[in-house]
Amino acid sequence: MSYRHDCSIIPDGPKDVQTVLVGMQAQQHAGAHTFYDRLGRSILIPRRNGDKKGVKIAYFDDGYAKALWDYRNGDMLLGDDNQTLYVRDVDQTGNNRLLNTWHEIGSLENEYHVPKGHAYQPWNQQLRVECAKLPHRVKHGIKFTNKAFLRVNGRLTVITPENTMFGQPYEIGVDHEYESGLAKQAVAFLRDLTVDEHSARNLARMFATPVLEPYKHLTYVMYGDGGNGKGILLGALKNAYPGMAVSVDAQRLLGGRKGSGGFGTEQETGKLIGALWAFDEDADTISIEQMTLLKKISTGDTLIARRIQENSVSFTPKATFIIATNNPVITTMTSASARRFVYVRMRDGRKPEEFKPLLDFRAQHGVAPFLMASCMLWATDGDEPYRDVMIGDEHDLTQHEQWIVDRICEQGYAVSKDNPYRVSAGDHQNSVSKLGLQSKVKKLNGTVVRVLVVMDEQRFTPYRQAAERDYADALNQAIGEEVPPIPEPIDDITPLPSEIGFSCAYVEADSRKVARNWKKQLEDPNTLTTRRPHTPAYAVIPDNGYVILDMDMPKTDGQPSGWDVLNLQTGPYGSPAFPRTYLVRTPSGGVHAYYRLPERLHGRLKNRVHASGIPVDIRCERKGYVIGAGSHIDAGDYRVIDLPDRIPELSSQQVEWLEGNGYVDGVPVQDPWAQATPDARRVLNLLNGHGPRGGDGKGGPDMTPIPEGSRNQTLHDWAYGRLANHPDNREQIERDLYQRGHASGLKDDELRTIWQSILRHLTGGDA
Repeated sequence: MSYRHDCSIIPDGPKDVQTVLVGMQAQQHAGAHTFYDRLGRSILIPRRNGDKKGVKIAYFDDGYAKALWDYRNGDMLLGDDNQTLYVRDVDQTGNNRLLNTWHEIGSLENEYHVPKGHAYQPWNQQLRVECAKLPHRVKHGIKFTNKAFLRVNGRLTVITPENTMFGQPYEIGVDHEYESGLAKQAVAFLRDLTVDEHSARNLARMFATPVLEPYKHLTYVMYGDGGNGKGILLGALKNAYPGMAVSVDAQRLLGGRKGSGGFGTEQETGKLIGALWAFDEDADTISIEQMTLLKKISTGDTLIARRIQENSVSFTPKATFIIATNNPVITTMTSASARRFVYVRMRDGRKPEEFKPLLDFRAQHGVAPFLMASCMLWATDGDEPYRDVMIGDEHDLTQHEQWIVDRICEQGYAVSKDNPYRVSAGDHQNSVSKLGLQSKVKKLNGTVVRVLVVMDEQRFTPYRQAAERDYADALNQAIGEEVPPIPEPIDDITPLPSEIGFSCAYVEADSRKVARNWKKQLEDPNTLTTRRPHTPAYAVIPDNGYVILDMDMPKTDGQPSGWDVLNLQTGPYGSPAFPRTYLVRTPSGGVHAYYRLPERLHGRLKNRVHASGIPVDIRCERKGYVIGAGSHIDAGDYRVIDLPDRIPELSSQQVEWLEGNGYVDGVPVQDPWAQATPDARRVLNLLNGHGPRGGDGKGGPDMTPIPEGSRNQTLHDWAYGRLANHPDNREQIERDLYQRGHASGLKDDELRTIWQSILRHLTGGDA
């Protein structure tokens, strides 16, 4: 069958193009065979007369002839940019079946294995010119048999068969109808393989990223130990698209440990030519030094690839790089890096039999449902992946890094020069980036020094959480060994504290624990305060020389209660250090302990709330009140749980504890870390009620911003509860309301309305 085509003449172009293009022919028999084409046919390439012996020679290298044959048969096309050459894929099973996928040609020399000595670069432009005459262009998108997904003018668009663009070839073709039901099944599997919803969605996004991201920039990190299903998913890609999903060695690809590159890197880089996905299923540690090459792969910057005995080739990588690892991936802490990396936390600890449903699903449908799920997510969730997925594990910390983490968790900073585990400057910088830290100047003991503090809390959080678990385990062990249980309620008697020697006053309280105008009632000679009011709830106001220790429950799990703190830091309840006394259990589980003050504390004890972050409040000497035993409020009942013969005096240990923790006027807060071992510091930090969270170690109320939709009500309830329980701290609570409100995006007039509403409820209009 003859073929007629007029080839263009280009400056410095190759000769005899027309002759070979129209002269090639498929043969019935391979007697004069030159090469097999994509359909397995034997193709004869014309030769020209050679030397006097009559030996015919090639017009040009056979590789260029093969390219012409692919062009002649419609298996080579241009992309939408009219610059990039694509060639159609063929299956590798021996069936010689053309596929509905097209891969980019880095260069004709690389694609068709033209030896270095026979290479002539203008051939690439010649084929671009010829392909430009054809009506079809390869679309940079993904097409199912009934629906396609493509970016049109920057927007992701769903293309249906009636659209003329649907008839064009697409870079990824899937021989399967798009079915939303299959996509949802795939999403369910991805949720099962990951630890949280955001990881699942990031993982779903990965499959169609090479053709649906608005510009090339995303690299994926699948973090987790082996046996979590990542190989099943990546294997599905490779089985479906063996030439476009390639396995690489990340260390070689990124230039070795120091990112220095070399011939080995250029060889590995060659695997990226024409690929859409490139993955390392078990990557080693990725370091800062390797970021230059990783950035080029992520953003599609020009790379150099080289194969043995072949030409080096410059190309722009299109592959989405996927790093599957349980080792650190250390990136720079720039906003560009933050945009570039998408993290997926895989769910570890799976048994092999748990993957049978997934394997059966893959065997039946291949990778198609996961591509459907990916297209669905790109279409519905937009272009931005979730950035709050955390990777990192305490087991990947070196001794050098563990020391830094411990210091930051204990005191909020680490002094690098004090680190006993010395490493090179490069390794130290990798550790700083890995942990999300930055260097700052701090004045310590009169000397200005450089310290490390947390810059990126998301990076540091996994290591902080691990430290908190360790600290909590140490605390729980200490509590289990040393803290006696809180006594059970005494049901048959509820005496007033004044009946056993505790001098105090009594005023009415409401069902929300509020005693309105209690100070005025206390000072009014016409108001009887020596007897319990005839109301469901009442307040107890200690007289001069008397105190109530209010031991609160922790606000968050894993933190100690006030009962735990006092037992561990002063001595066990019932001992001389923590004398038995009139004890009341609150509805929340807290404890009130009634004592007489020793003379050295008369007039000096502060009416403090959570001093130094410790969950112990002080109510003393007509400065504050608690709800009395026998009271009933909305939250429950106050019940007597211990009843001594007489009210004891605070022990010397309790006095020293109050002095050392900021509850006494004129006594500076002691430094409990001065002589403490690291383990003791961790427990002390937890005992002080704020945990190993860095910061200034002072604890305090929750000041985190509140999202829209619940700001006003949440702020109202938060400030109302604090003021109801701690009316003496009114000015600070008001300041905190405005500070947290501003952080949440509210204006002063809105916050003023909230505060006035709280005052109306609590004080009857006393603003």
